[in-house]
Amino acid sequence: MSCLFIEKVEGNGLKVALVQRLDDWAEYNLDELEELCRSAGYTPVYKLVQRRPPHSKYMIGPGKVEELRRAVKSLKIEKIVTENELKPVQEYNLAKALSIPVITRTQLILETFARRAASTEAKLQIKLAELQYELSRAKEKVRLAKKGEQPGFHGLGAYEADVYYNEVFRRISTIKQKLKQIRMRKNLVRQRRLEGGLPTVALTGYTNAGKTTLFNRFSGEEHPAGPQLFTTLSTTARIVKFRGRKAYLSDTVGFIKNLPHLLVESFHSTLSEFIYADLLLLVVDISEEKSVVESKLNTCLNVLDEVGVKNVPILVVFNKIDAASDYQEKIESINPEFRYVAVSAWTGQGLDTLEESVADMMGGYIRVRAQLENGQTTPSLLNEIKQFCNILKIEYNSSGYEIECETPLQLAEKIKRLAAEFHVV
Repeated sequence: MSCLFIEKVEGNGLKVALVQRLDDWAEYNLDELEELCRSAGYTPVYKLVQRRPPHSKYMIGPGKVEELRRAVKSLKIEKIVTENELKPVQEYNLAKALSIPVITRTQLILETFARRAASTEAKLQIKLAELQYELSRAKEKVRLAKKGEQPGFHGLGAYEADVYYNEVFRRISTIKQKLKQIRMRKNLVRQRRLEGGLPTVALTGYTNAGKTTLFNRFSGEEHPAGPQLFTTLSTTARIVKFRGRKAYLSDTVGFIKNLPHLLVESFHSTLSEFIYADLLLLVVDISEEKSVVESKLNTCLNVLDEVGVKNVPILVVFNKIDAASDYQEKIESINPEFRYVAVSAWTGQGLDTLEESVADMMGGYIRVRAQLENGQTTPSLLNEIKQFCNILKIEYNSSGYEIECETPLQLAEKIKRLAAEFHVV
């Protein structure tokens, strides 16, 4: 197909060339790969696309390898990034022919995740994914390394295949054990949330759709948000109010097209936030082309299905309407099967409608009136009511407190059990 120079070269990072081999049915995807590279700190300067069956030695044809070699020399390219997965022998042959390192899209995503990771859990999950990727290729890479030095193989020739393979396997087992302990602690936190009875609303969606900006809007905090991909890798949860009704709002990692399955597996404890949610806010950037919006929406739904999300209500949040004058026409032509709202997390437009929709959909609240008599349990119960309920009225009288509030169902049962009088309004 084509080879082309990137007209607008931005940044002063390591210069890279992007390569994609297309099957007859496959679609061009180098624009997103270019965005991934920039997010990782690289400077893309050249693209090569070829439609053909995979070449056993190089993945692309030998003629294209020669074109790539000339581009590497003339543009001083320092690394190749392929959209396609490569067999170790193809990676080895390409690196040897071009005399520079070659990495795949999966390796690029892992590298980006590793740079963004802040929490211990995120770092462990990424290391687990890296090692699992390495494990699937370890024996072949060691065999190839014995043929001599080659870029990007980190001197693996010093190891026997079985010794190296077993070492990778041992490290995977150690990390899995550490993640198991973290998962147990997270389950305890989740159990305490359930005991409080507050519903959980989870933000999900494609990376860079504006999830963290929405989270900041409702939580009043300022977590890092920006145009970089995968700004958020760990789960953050806060108690927020939707029309006075309190809920846990969580923000976590965004999705991407062809998200490597090993990342889905490694990030299971993070992604499980969606499984236990009472409502999912699926954030979609409506400012992009209609075909891109549809593709990203479908990608998110597919990942949620892969994670195991079943029977959780979904509210689609079409974000960035401030940058899309035709957003209403676009939404109508997409015709989403889920309830939706259109907002701008940046300007605040539509957030009232979103808040109202969330309060309506998350459910789990009833309005009650109760008389709490003075006693040993009353102070702690009052604290719970203040923490978890939307208090409409609270008055002190001679025998205790008269309270009217919207309360989570689970806490309503506790109020009923301890109150002198209790009525559902």
